[in-house]
Amino acid sequence: MLGTFENVSAAAPVVSVRIGKSLRAINVTGLDLKRHLLFNDDYKSYTGKQTVKFNCETYTTLNKHRNTPILLATLESPTGLLSYGNIKYKGLFKVVTSPRGDSCDIINDIPMEDYISSLLTKEMNSTWPVEALKAQAVAARTYALHKMQSQQVSKELGSEAFYDLESSEKHQVGGAFFDATDTTINASYATKGEVLLTGEGKLRPIFFHAKCGGRTLRPDQVWHNKEESYQSVNCPFCHGIGPKNWSRVIGLDRIKTFFRWANNQKLLSGPLESDFSSVVLVPDNIDRFTVNFYINDRPYIVEKAVLRRYFGNVVFPSNSFSLEMRSGGFMINGEGLGHGVGLCQMGAFALAKQGWSYKKILAHYFPDHVLKKMY
Repeated sequence: MLGTFENVSAAAPVVSVRIGKSLRAINVTGLDLKRHLLFNDDYKSYTGKQTVKFNCETYTTLNKHRNTPILLATLESPTGLLSYGNIKYKGLFKVVTSPRGDSCDIINDIPMEDYISSLLTKEMNSTWPVEALKAQAVAARTYALHKMQSQQVSKELGSEAFYDLESSEKHQVGGAFFDATDTTINASYATKGEVLLTGEGKLRPIFFHAKCGGRTLRPDQVWHNKEESYQSVNCPFCHGIGPKNWSRVIGLDRIKTFFRWANNQKLLSGPLESDFSSVVLVPDNIDRFTVNFYINDRPYIVEKAVLRRYFGNVVFPSNSFSLEMRSGGFMINGEGLGHGVGLCQMGAFALAKQGWSYKKILAHYFPDHVLKKMY
């Protein structure tokens, strides 16, 4: 892992990305493969195109007296390309046992700019204006470098994890070799080493989402974790682009179940009576971050982000919505897609189409952050 920025050289750092987890078996294919089994220091070279197979369950005994992952093997090819799951990746592969030893993870070690070049196709769209892609590149690079520096990709494993972040919506959705295009490579290397720092010069996570619906949110409005230099900013640019407004219906019984859960989690503005029959909604609007209810004539304030956390992003595609009481339940009317924090991707697309540079786009969504080249 990167550790601290003092370790960053002029060359792009290498990021470790988990691309597969909890696997019973792993097959890696490549030309002239070199395989190193670290637990017994066994090296083997293969000639031509070959597939190396790992039956992860056979390594259970390695973890018999420990509850941490073990770096089982590394694989590389002089071509710089390896295949896993019939998908080609650039870089090196690491095979790591799970803490229990009954399965394996596969991790791709890849230079940062190659990682960003392929990620842009997955997290945005390779056909979008290059200035929007550059803004996304800076945001994704900052997020990845923060993960590398903090070494806290896993609460359970901490610095003992062998990867910096995983390729998923939990962190960032990375791409593979063929996801990189001329445009995404240009966007990555044109912004090489550039990150967003807080006003105090600190490296903190930079978030992004598909569509805010009119106004972005701060991290503390969604996850309760306060991040320096974040502001909620107006974003009229994403209207009419991408996902349309959405509506959902929730029955009264489901709302009651939610309140019982929120009470157990101590997420309500006050304790809830064990038995309640009356639920009344105070008139709501989409610009509010909380919604007010009366339960058995007692007022309760609920954060809208908590509703989305409980019901999920299928019922609540975004955190920008209003509730309306209907017979037997509630109507939800919302805008946008995603958590709404940080860079609005649809907004960046619209601004780039209008001729905004990536620096101007980033300055709008992160007005209290500073753009800096770190390597």
